Amino acid sequence: MMHMAKALKVMMVCFLLGHVSDILAQETLVITDDKLVINDIQVQGNDVTRKHVILRELVFSVGDTVLKMELLPSIQRSKDNLLNLALFNFVHFAITHSEENRIDVNITVTERWYIWPVPILEYADRNFSTFIENKDWDKINYGAWLKWSNFRGRNEQLIAKIRLGYIKEYSLAYSVPNLGKNQRHGASTGFNITHQNEAYIATRHNMPVEYRPQDTPAQIRFNTFAKYIYRRKHYTTHSMEFQYFDYQVSDSVAIVNSNYLGGGDTRMNFFSLAYKFIYDIRDSKIYPLEGFFVKIKAEQLGLGLIPDYAFPAFWMTGVMMYHQKLANRLYFYNASKFRYSSEKYMPHILNQGLGYHEFLSGYEPYVIDGSDYVISKYNLKIQVIKPSTYTLPLIGMKQFNKIHYALYFNVFADAGYVNYDFPDPTNTMVNNWQFSAGAGIDLVTYYDQVFRIDYAINRYGEHGFFFHVETPFSRW
Repeated sequence: MMHMAKALKVMMVCFLLGHVSDILAQETLVITDDKLVINDIQVQGNDVTRKHVILRELVFSVGDTVLKMELLPSIQRSKDNLLNLALFNFVHFAITHSEENRIDVNITVTERWYIWPVPILEYADRNFSTFIENKDWDKINYGAWLKWSNFRGRNEQLIAKIRLGYIKEYSLAYSVPNLGKNQRHGASTGFNITHQNEAYIATRHNMPVEYRPQDTPAQIRFNTFAKYIYRRKHYTTHSMEFQYFDYQVSDSVAIVNSNYLGGGDTRMNFFSLAYKFIYDIRDSKIYPLEGFFVKIKAEQLGLGLIPDYAFPAFWMTGVMMYHQKLANRLYFYNASKFRYSSEKYMPHILNQGLGYHEFLSGYEPYVIDGSDYVISKYNLKIQVIKPSTYTLPLIGMKQFNKIHYALYFNVFADAGYVNYDFPDPTNTMVNNWQFSAGAGIDLVTYYDQVFRIDYAINRYGEHGFFFHVETPFSRW
């Protein structure tokens, strides 16, 4: 009886071991079946763009092994990366099985039009809403510019500009990414010359003071730069930028505001060196709905190469953006930025806070000068019209005959603070928290254009409609 019991135990153990072995074998089989090998990658529609530029943005390559459950997210991420190059209007992926667990990836792109010899006719105010409110038709720029994107099919960019009118500008810039065997290096260089017959010489009552001297031009600015960029993978970028600035103003500008360039000077020139770190994993650089963005910039103004430069300063700037899908058609984002300056007393031309490149909604007419600032924007948006496409009749060119569009309704709240140790007594917004709230509509469409209409109210009870025609946060 005892021998039978032992035999039954041995049989039970063998049965269990065998069952476990079958389970492990089945699990191994499942894992093996869940793996796919990228056999080949084919690209179509790239009449101009070199294939290696497209392959650089994919999160997989020929010979890689991916899990089935990771294939669709990898394709979507690769599609987002390609669209963020701003080289293609549309990107389509197709998968075909070649043999067993091997697949071929077929990519079809619709290239944009890359050469834009465009006439310039634009407003020269700080933002479109200010231009509409002031109705100053003297602040019109005209001229021509040439933007040649995807130059030579390598995602290089060549820009030449001649702008006349309110602000005269002559500039030339060239950038080349994807250098080296692994396409991790990039470089850019260029120069810019501007002539202004009118200048914002000061800020009083929270408004920029415009001055037009008889001995024009009021200001001439020359800037040249050289930049090196390192992008090891897809989402992290390091760059070093070396710049030279040369400001010259008329004698009367220096008399009216002796601190415009500092010390009553009519000329100020200096070198600067900046390091910038960017981590960008947003689904879109034009109008993101999901993802994360971080930018840290450390900049030294004045490198000791020009002994007469009297205002050396260290600037630290940080930007963080967080975009999240909360539910079907419901999205949230927060975008925040700060700047810290080691030098608290700077010439007026270098003392710009909010209202120039960054602004609070409902504060478009105002500027707040200062050495340090922080701004934070919160937005809850509803997708009224999902991203859609429409084929335009009577247009035969594939770069123009198919457009995309989407419409969003949003509610928002903004807050900001500017620090300045030497404010004009009339500028009551500085050294005080400012905030606003409102609602708006965003239309996202053709060639990265975003048209926005907001209704906002600020902390002083001022309210109204404000219009913006630019990519959100493009200047941040």
